[in-house]
Amino acid sequence: MDEKQKLIMDVAQEHFNRKGLQSTSIDEIVKVCKISKATFYKYFSTKEDLANEILSYSSKKFLSSAKAIDNNLEINDKERLKKKIILIWEYILYDRRLNIEIIENFSEDESKSISKLKNIIKNTILDEYSKSLIIVYGEEIKSIVWELIFLIDSLVHEFVLIMRIKNEKFEPDFVGDYIIRMIDITIENLKGIKPMIDKSVIYYLEDNVDDNLYSSEKALFLETIKKLKELIQKDAALVRQNKLIEATNKLEEEAKAGLYDSLMMDALLSFLEKEKVLKAEVSILNNLKNKLGDDIE
Repeated sequence: MDEKQKLIMDVAQEHFNRKGLQSTSIDEIVKVCKISKATFYKYFSTKEDLANEILSYSSKKFLSSAKAIDNNLEINDKERLKKKIILIWEYILYDRRLNIEIIENFSEDESKSISKLKNIIKNTILDEYSKSLIIVYGEEIKSIVWELIFLIDSLVHEFVLIMRIKNEKFEPDFVGDYIIRMIDITIENLKGIKPMIDKSVIYYLEDNVDDNLYSSEKALFLETIKKLKELIQKDAALVRQNKLIEATNKLEEEAKAGLYDSLMMDALLSFLEKEKVLKAEVSILNNLKNKLGDDIE
């Protein structure tokens, strides 16, 4: 992605979040970016194509930021948990309006793809909470960890709701510190009490218990490859149609062999991602690949 494409996406995202997708015109975006419409269309075929790409880009930025928090050795474990809480709060706060508009206004297939991607990312977030909570508070909270995650998720969404309804402003540190304080209090109050909420209540995959979660994600990976093949076969305008089908067949072989971290899989996904019509499905595969690869380790 070059700097001009990134500029278009950053400006568009700010306008979409403030005014909405339908109320923002391409003319407004190119005016702020100080580029021509021809330059815009060099990168994005439609405003909807731009919105789709923004969601994919935003998701990648989120996952990259989460990894950066994990790799920051200058902060302690509790501060790391706080930063992850702030990260998801900001992610939900700034992406929610665009997500809703895409689901309401895009085609059914596009909306389903976006919804799948968001659910995969949400599950990744929940897993990050789980790991961080156990690192901070120890194995003794394992039985109530999903009650704590439910609490965090509820409080994060409550802060977002207050900001939208009352136009209230909160500093990120305030949000993080308050939620950490509530976690501390809740842990004390739940000691020795049988938990009422488990992982299956919160996770977004249908087959969501621990024993079946990994196989569900593998099934979704293969299902998404099948959808990719269908998209390629239906689109006669694709110049490299045969090569794209060949790539999906090879991708399927790698997935069935469990080679989610292979260089071959990375190369195949990069090749497929170059086609705009395939970007939504490839984004789902990339996020699933990261999760499945982590599980293997």
